[in-house]
Amino acid sequence: MDSDNWQRVRELFDAVCDLHPSQWRTELARLSADPQVVAETLELLQAQTADLSRARPPLRELLDAGVRAELAEGERLGPWRLCERLASGGMGVVFRAERADGLYAQEVAIKVLHAAPDPRIAERLAAERRILAGLQHPNIARLYDGGTTAGGQPYLVMEYVRGEALDAYCRKRRLDLGQRLALFLEVCAAVQAAHARLVLHCDLKPANILVRADGGPVLLDFGIARLMGNDGSQGRVQFFTPGYAAPELRAGEPAGMASDVYSLGVVLAGLLCAQDAAHGLATGQAPAAPSQLADARCAWRGALRGDLDAIVMRAVAASAQARYPSVEALAADVRRYLQHRPVAARGGGGFYRGRRWLRRNWKGAAALAGVVLLAGVFVWRLADARAEAERQAQVAEQVSAFLVSMFEAADPREKGARAGVDITAREVLDRAAARVDADLEASPEVQARLKGVIGLAYRNMGDLVRANPMMRASAEALAARGGARNIDEAARQFNLLAGSHANNRNGREGEALARRALALLGRQPADSFRVAQSYNSLGLSLLSEQRYDEAERAFRQALQRHELGKRDQFIGVTLDNLGMMYRRKGELANAAAMFERSTPIFLRMFGPMSYDYWASHSERSLVLLDQGRLDEAIAAFEANLARAPRIFGERSVYYISENNRLAGALIRKGDYLRAEEHVRTALRLSAAVMGQDSFNYSLMLETAAQLAEARDDLPAAEAAWRRALTVRRAAIGGDHPDTLDLELQLGLFLARQGRGEGDALVRRAHQAWSPRIPASSANGLRLRQGWAEWLLRNGRLPEADTALAALRADAAAASPDTALRQQTLQAMLLQRRGEGEAAVAAWREVVAASTRLLGAQSAWTARSQVALADTLVAAGQRGESETAQALPVLRAQLAAGSPLLRRLEQARR
Repeated sequence: MDSDNWQRVRELFDAVCDLHPSQWRTELARLSADPQVVAETLELLQAQTADLSRARPPLRELLDAGVRAELAEGERLGPWRLCERLASGGMGVVFRAERADGLYAQEVAIKVLHAAPDPRIAERLAAERRILAGLQHPNIARLYDGGTTAGGQPYLVMEYVRGEALDAYCRKRRLDLGQRLALFLEVCAAVQAAHARLVLHCDLKPANILVRADGGPVLLDFGIARLMGNDGSQGRVQFFTPGYAAPELRAGEPAGMASDVYSLGVVLAGLLCAQDAAHGLATGQAPAAPSQLADARCAWRGALRGDLDAIVMRAVAASAQARYPSVEALAADVRRYLQHRPVAARGGGGFYRGRRWLRRNWKGAAALAGVVLLAGVFVWRLADARAEAERQAQVAEQVSAFLVSMFEAADPREKGARAGVDITAREVLDRAAARVDADLEASPEVQARLKGVIGLAYRNMGDLVRANPMMRASAEALAARGGARNIDEAARQFNLLAGSHANNRNGREGEALARRALALLGRQPADSFRVAQSYNSLGLSLLSEQRYDEAERAFRQALQRHELGKRDQFIGVTLDNLGMMYRRKGELANAAAMFERSTPIFLRMFGPMSYDYWASHSERSLVLLDQGRLDEAIAAFEANLARAPRIFGERSVYYISENNRLAGALIRKGDYLRAEEHVRTALRLSAAVMGQDSFNYSLMLETAAQLAEARDDLPAAEAAWRRALTVRRAAIGGDHPDTLDLELQLGLFLARQGRGEGDALVRRAHQAWSPRIPASSANGLRLRQGWAEWLLRNGRLPEADTALAALRADAAAASPDTALRQQTLQAMLLQRRGEGEAAVAAWREVVAASTRLLGAQSAWTARSQVALADTLVAAGQRGESETAQALPVLRAQLAAGSPLLRRLEQARR
């Protein structure tokens, strides 16, 4: 079809589309003598109604049923997770949603329509979605997808637009008359673009026109009212706003392009008079002229009389034939007004046209200069628009080429020697990370967002070495560019980075990043999700610095905001963090209470193979360990370790940490042989993934040192302790509490061998760490017991007695493991004092307590039995039976060259 024929077909279509189908052929024959044009117009008319006619009966039943969406925040629809309920109205309920399957990050709006479950509605939805999804315009919110819920309710997945309703935007920013008309013209351009695709809106109103922060309007719900039944079918529920609906819509007649013209006329009236022009209108009553609606507060009230009144009144004429024939014609009249040209709606005579000419041509030379200036501006803007279009085309080409290049690794022609080998997602990700800077240098914002997505993917895989620099670069670039959308994403990236730094005990940097996010966000609503997450990140950072009270206040701020927003997933995350804080503070009952609430939330929402349940379950297992429920804790760690590779892969910090936690639990239990395998795995993977200079690697070395010392492998223990301290000092500094902890442990290791070089380490740790930590916290009790042990081993018995007496009440109220260490130190004190009978009784209590807590086959229990045997011999009694019970366990668990084993074996000869 040539362009002339198409223009004629379009004119004929507009002329008859509102008539009953039985009248089409007669009217077309009257309007045109060209049989080819008539035939093509008939074909177009029939095509646009065929699919709809089949879908009307089931859709009518759905609407009549009046079912309301019952979905809630946190639930999933296909690959989407519903994050926040935005609004509800006559058509349905709208949620903000995020991509939940991990393929890529995207934020959308999902409208769950008020329709009864019926499989027949799928036909109509599919037919209409094909039309609506084709609307690609910068000022029209796109329809991405659709379907039905598990209960059969239809839903649509649309572009999520952050903005304000048209009338609210104009009011809050106090736009003047010209700015309002310019904004209205952008709205008209979007509606006309849809009409060119033969798609009607049928429910145009300020609430369906959002204005972004950059001033650009975006039309929502395009064609959805028609999809829901505004097609003139009898007996169908009508989805429109009466005050903005054309008379033919209210009468149940078919909608046409003139229906949208009417609605735009009411919207324009409201913009001009700075009030709601549709408010209080009776059915069938058209709005009054804008000059009559405006009150004295309207600064441009006088300018409304004449042209603008005429434009509005023609747009809202009761008869469709009396209105503008198209939205384009309405917009043209508005532009004529802005250009001081005669408007078609006015129909003025020569005097009117002359006045307009004079208005345009005042003082010839000035007018000519103005024309030249306008021409220059037009040319400049045209050149600027062309340059922008070329830039956007270049950006689109680069993004397209970049995305294609990410997957070229899977092309058999690109594999070379690796043909036939499957390419992993990790390899595709590495390829993207290597090329994102070079391939997208012309599009900094797209480059920044892609870096954030790639960094987040690395983070979710547990590769923080690759993740953190990518995410930091993304956050800094987005924060520098500004804009609400960029600021929100930058704050999100800063929060994630703060959490990563906190987990690696760089709490000061984490705190700075979290506070940076809070500063970027500024004032937000009380239930703000992003502010809540920023407080959560701040709490984690403070917790890593052992600032427990400050961390609790931050977590409580996050919890309060998430509870206001009714976000179950994030309520669970914050409860987890409070549980961690209480455990480290030594309040085990409070910690257990937090996990009793949080872990079931994640199991219910995401199942046992989710990250959220995995992380909560692991932290809860640490509470079980501290409560002395060692077998339960070890079983829980083993179950979590089995899940970790399937969730994260083995080259992940999460898999590494779970090996380390299980090893620590087994060491505490006294099962060294089983712990050894997990220590080796954690050391190897931490070195490969995090690097041998990382804080994470120092944690693995610390566990390796504990194991070697427990097995009486003193050279290996000393090497591991010294290496761990060196790495940690370099990674987080010599004054960090976790570095002081290692100094205490190395100093005590040396003191147990009678080596005085450990004294300085113990003194420094005690002096620098004690003032910074609550005395009754878990680490506070370890520090105080370590100091008492050092006093004992240095023969300062009165001071040791005083220190242990001050500890007695706190240790008894703490974990069973802390209470057992207290009993052991008390027995050592009695033994060194030479109080034979009292020392024997004390060591018997230690053996009994160790057996109850750790079991008879524990190496800790066996060592206690050896200490009891030594005390019995020193008191003039026999200790052979105790040694005989301990020796088989120690032979199995201690290193082959153990000094303790050699002494026991020699004593038996």
